Formats: sequence, structure tokens, C-alpha cells
Amino acid sequence: MKKFYLAFFFLLSFYTLFAGGGNIPVGARSSAVANASVCYSDLWSAFNNQAGLAGIKKFTAGVYFENRFGLSELGVKSFALGVPAGESAAIALSGTYFGYSLYNEKKVGLGVGKSFGKIKAGIQLDYLSTVIAENYGTRNAFTGEAGIIAEPLQNFLLGFHIYNPTQAKMADYGDEKIPVMMRLGALYKFSEKVLVSVEDEKEVDAENSVKAGIDYRIAEPLYLRAGFATNPEIGSFGFGLQFGQFVLDAAASFHQVLGFTPHISLQYEVK
Repeated sequence: MKKFYLAFFFLLSFYTLFAGGGNIPVGARSSAVANASVCYSDLWSAFNNQAGLAGIKKFTAGVYFENRFGLSELGVKSFALGVPAGESAAIALSGTYFGYSLYNEKKVGLGVGKSFGKIKAGIQLDYLSTVIAENYGTRNAFTGEAGIIAEPLQNFLLGFHIYNPTQAKMADYGDEKIPVMMRLGALYKFSEKVLVSVEDEKEVDAENSVKAGIDYRIAEPLYLRAGFATNPEIGSFGFGLQFGQFVLDAAASFHQVLGFTPHISLQYEVK
């Protein structure tokens, strides 16, 4: 019962900020570095920065699970499919389900990323649905997101991503806004083994969140990661393991008040 009230309080607070439609970060690799991942280029770029989709060279599929603060009512379930479209572009279909029967958010996106030499660009169309039981019912909306990743210097990347640039709303009644979110970050490759990333995330009408993370390949199949974010203060750590055509990523993040959140993702790349 205690867990139920905690979940209800969290969701109520979440709803008073905006009527659903927020851009939920996805991918255990991203979670392990406190989501300082706007410069990453992998399958989970379908959620974090569509410009990174240009890095997909083979058909890739993945699933992601998160049990926020150990509560099933705050669970996140996601999938992504990436397909190359020529030598320098890729298309991705993605989807996310957050919540449970009395409150849930769903997002389905179709995105594309393309490389133009030292610059990658991406764009995505999203369909959103928010369900709250009793009198609220269901609200649906369309929005979009776009991003860019540039390499102005060797081994140094800059990334920018914007979510809901059109300022779409879930409903005109009550001015139920979908948040506009912007991310600006940088990544430096110290070597083939060490990546360090920093990022600033800004949601309109909210304070900035600063994030930083490190991704270290300790051995050929094994990666160790850690990160930290502000507003709220969250520490994170995790690992990645590549075996054959599979990649397993796991992470845990810690909120000083609400506790631990486990994250896990698995992806498969066709030869």
C-alpha cells in the first residue's frame, strides 16, 4: 500500500507539471552516464538524438526496461528497430510505454538520421497518448523532434537536440502543454577506450539540468560507465557487455530521496 501511495503521489506531481508527453530517456547505456548522451550514435539515438541514427550500419533491434524507484507502477518499457537506408543514413521505428493501468503514457516515433561528412542530422515524428483513469480519459497528440551532431575537431563532438519545437499541446482545454525540451552537449574521445560527455538539458519553465558521464572500455567485450546529474541530483553507474551479435547494457541510478532505479537493455545486430 505504501508503494501505491508513493506511485500515486509521484504521478500526481508529474501530471501537475504537464499533462503527459515528456521525452523519457531510454537505453541503459545512456542511463549509466546520467543520460549525458546527446552526442552518442547508436540504436537508442531514436530516443536521445535522432542525428545519431546515422551511425546504424546494419539492421538492429533492441528492448529496454526500467523500474523507476523499484515501483512497477513507474515502469518504462521501450523498443527500437533501426534499418540502414544507404551508406550514410538509417531509419528507426521506436515506442515507449510508461506507467500502469490507471495512468500511462505511450509514444511511437518514426525517425531518420543522415550523415553529411562531419555533420549528422536527424528528425522524427512522434505520436503521443496519455491515459488517466476516471474523469480525464485519453489525450492524443502529434509532435516532433530533431537533432544534430558535429565534429568540429578530431575526437571532439558537439550535439544539440530539441523535443516538441512546434509547442504542440495534449489538449487546448486547461492549456495542457507538452514540454519543450532542449539538450546541448559535448563528447571527447580521449582514446578508443575512454569517452567523456557533458550536457546541459533545459525544459521550458524549468531549471537546467547539468549532466556528465564517462564510458570506459575496460576490455574488448566489457564497458564500465558512471555519471552524475543535477536538478535533481542523481548518480549512476553501469556496464555493457558485447557477445557476438548481442549487446547487453545494465545500469542503476540513485535519487537521494526516492532511491534506486534499475535499467537494462538488450540489442541484436544482424550480420
